[in-house]
This record gives sequence, C-alpha cells and structure tokens, in this order.
Amino acid sequence: MTALRKLNRKGIAAFREYLASIRAGAEFQPSLAVLYVDDFSTPVLPRIDVEPRALKTKLAAAKYLTSVLEPLESPSLSADAELWSWLALFFFDQLSPIRGGKRRPREDYYYIPSSRRPQRHLLAGAYGLYRLHGEHARVLLHPSVHQHGRFLFDLDYRRDLLTNRGLIEVVDRLYWNPATSRPKRGAASDNQPGSLRRLIAVVQQLDLNYDLYGMSAPEIEALLPSEFEAWRNGIPPSVAG
Repeated sequence: MTALRKLNRKGIAAFREYLASIRAGAEFQPSLAVLYVDDFSTPVLPRIDVEPRALKTKLAAAKYLTSVLEPLESPSLSADAELWSWLALFFFDQLSPIRGGKRRPREDYYYIPSSRRPQRHLLAGAYGLYRLHGEHARVLLHPSVHQHGRFLFDLDYRRDLLTNRGLIEVVDRLYWNPATSRPKRGAASDNQPGSLRRLIAVVQQLDLNYDLYGMSAPEIEALLPSEFEAWRNGIPPSVAG
C-alpha cells in the first residue's frame, strides 16, 4: 500500500517532461522521486492508502477510486489537477501500456487534467462520470482504462449531454447489453436507425422545445420516435443478424 499524494507544480512539470521524452522515443522510467519526494509532491491528509492494482476497465477504475477517495469527497475533487496527476503517474503503466514494443502516450490532458477538456483525463473523467451517474455510467466506462470509446467521444461534443442524468440513463437503457456486459452491437454505428448518433441528433432537436435537463429517463424516452423501440426491447434484427 502507498500513501496518496499530490504532485506540486515542479512535479507536474517533471511529468510533462516525461511525456515529451517518451514521444521523442525514450522509454518511460517511473521516478520514485517525483511520486514520493516532497520537492515534487505532497502527502494527502488524512492519510489515504492506494494500491497498484490492475484497473482493467474505466468502470473498475472509477469504482475503486470512488471507494479510496471517499474521505476526500467534495464537488471540486474531480478538478483537483495535482491529485489526479499523481494518480495518473502512479498508474501510468496501465494508462499508457506498451504496444508493439513501444509506449505511445496521448496528449498531456489525458494524464494531467485540463480545464478545457476535463472529461478526457483517463482517471478523473471516469471518476466524475461514475460519481454523477452511478451504474448508468457503465455504457460510457466499459472500455479499457487507457481508452475512452465511441460513446464518450460522441457525447463529449456537448458537455451538457454528459451531465444530464436522465439522458445518460436513457443511453444505458437503450444500448447496454447485460448479457455481454458491453454496449449492444451496432449501437455506435454511424447509419443504424436508433443508434447513439441518431439519439444525439434527436435530443438536440427536442432540446429546442423541452427542458430535457429537468426530465427523468422515462419522460425523455416517451419523446423518442419509433426507431428507438427496437433498441428498447433488445437488439434490432438488422444488427443482430
């Protein structure tokens, strides 16, 4: 077990240098100094222990971190850049795994939170969505911890969609397959009737006349056209076949 810490400004700068050096071809070597020395990071009080466990999916990561961070829970916790930067460095081997003999980190904001793209941080974004939506976030958080997936990318173009509890429950009800613990096949298709892309388009039209943000999932579902009925009742035949 390891005591949770926060990177300070110097630690975050060192993390950015690591990311730049990996993109330039160097192999990542985790620095114990950045993670544990007071010049680069500070301990979180009261003491909270975190373990280097395998975080197979974003949902698993969100559930684990929700449990670990419960003593610190506050509305602003998802925006604590120093905390989430330390956690991203601590779990970096999983957030940027070696593939084909090389590690290929994404943009910095996947590991160091950015106010412009808060949902893109691989850990803080997952934590925030799970805290907001609970189990209904599973349709957004089913990919591996180092990936985002189509559902999150498509909904993230309008942040108000991601924070609408009723709408995300509708997304879960329409597209989650409990038999496979994954979204239904074809749900993220570009041209399948009743797919996520169609739902977003329909919701944007409905938003002109309805206060969708204040509506429950059943109320939103009742407004949807008939093309969504097949998804509500299972998997459309054209997808299943």
